[in-house]
Amino acid sequence: MAMPRMIRPNLGIRGLTLFLALAATTGLSACDDSDQISGNDAEEAPSVMVAGVSSREISQSASFIGRTEPVDAIDLKARVSGFLEERAVDDGVHVEAGEILFRIEPAQYEAAVAQARADVAQAQANLALADLELQRKTTLLASDTIAQAEYDSALASREAAAASVDARQAMARKTEIDLAYTEMPAPFDGRIGKIAFSRGDVVGPDSGAIATLVRVSPIYVDFSLSESQFLTLASSVDADLNADFDPANSPPVTLLLANRTEYDETGAVVFIDNRVDPLTGTISLRARFENAGGLLTPGMFVTVTIEAEEVQTGLVLPQSAVQRDQKGSFALVVGSEGLVEQRYVELGDQVETDVVVESGLQEGESVIVEGLQRVRPGVPVNAVRATNDEG
Repeated sequence: MAMPRMIRPNLGIRGLTLFLALAATTGLSACDDSDQISGNDAEEAPSVMVAGVSSREISQSASFIGRTEPVDAIDLKARVSGFLEERAVDDGVHVEAGEILFRIEPAQYEAAVAQARADVAQAQANLALADLELQRKTTLLASDTIAQAEYDSALASREAAAASVDARQAMARKTEIDLAYTEMPAPFDGRIGKIAFSRGDVVGPDSGAIATLVRVSPIYVDFSLSESQFLTLASSVDADLNADFDPANSPPVTLLLANRTEYDETGAVVFIDNRVDPLTGTISLRARFENAGGLLTPGMFVTVTIEAEEVQTGLVLPQSAVQRDQKGSFALVVGSEGLVEQRYVELGDQVETDVVVESGLQEGESVIVEGLQRVRPGVPVNAVRATNDEG
């Protein structure tokens, strides 16, 4: 069966002319619509929040992780064996130096003292008898009544009796010391920890610590500095490291606690180690705080900040204005004509919510802090001053 032939319209010259005219008209209409859309896109300049580059007093500081350590800390151990007769204090209380904390049953040690004193008395009596015998032998020897050997024997007996007195007196002293050890006083002011034994328990030198005692006021904070940080600190305080370090020359030392609150006391560096740790490349320092309220407890981790004594003036800008790319840090500046300019800057230390500007900006210039994503260099913007900006 024959396939039907496709019928093509015979436009001819007249039809082709009409088609081109229609196409041209359509193209013009499209161009007109595009121009209208482009005109609608030309909206007013976007609004951005700006803040001023300002100068302020800057106190240079450096922060480190530190740990609180007690000035004094001991394990309270029994020096003699016996039943724990009395616990004179409770767990966790503050005690004064010399206060009796524990008593071990003293009866057997009192008896030992009495026995030792009796032995001393007996030895002294034997010595007195030996003295009399020696005197008699000395007289007889002078009259050639006895042989030299008898005199020598009496002299030796007298020396032995004297030595026995010394030995018995030493033993008596030991028993008195043992008796004194049955009372355990606090060697310094401090706070006692948890008591490990109950009344009636047998304690002794091998039974372990009955409790711990730490001095909480004052208190140390130990931290470490790198070699470069240490050299900077030493030069800033003009320290003579060949002499004893004087805490009066220490820069102020402050603490930030674990709950992000600032400790209300200022401390001072009191110790600098005599060598750099070859494994870590750091040197150990120690600061002292009075800790009058007892808030700091040994073993706490804190942030130690050392501040320079001299306050300098420098330019700062809000940290929110700083951006970074492959070339470095930059800020978007709004010029006098309202155009955005990209300005690369060199930055210093952070000061609260601001950052120090070493170069790249001048005081009084406005930098964009909000709306950064809506602008680019060279476009006009409507700058609105931040309400908390004093510049």
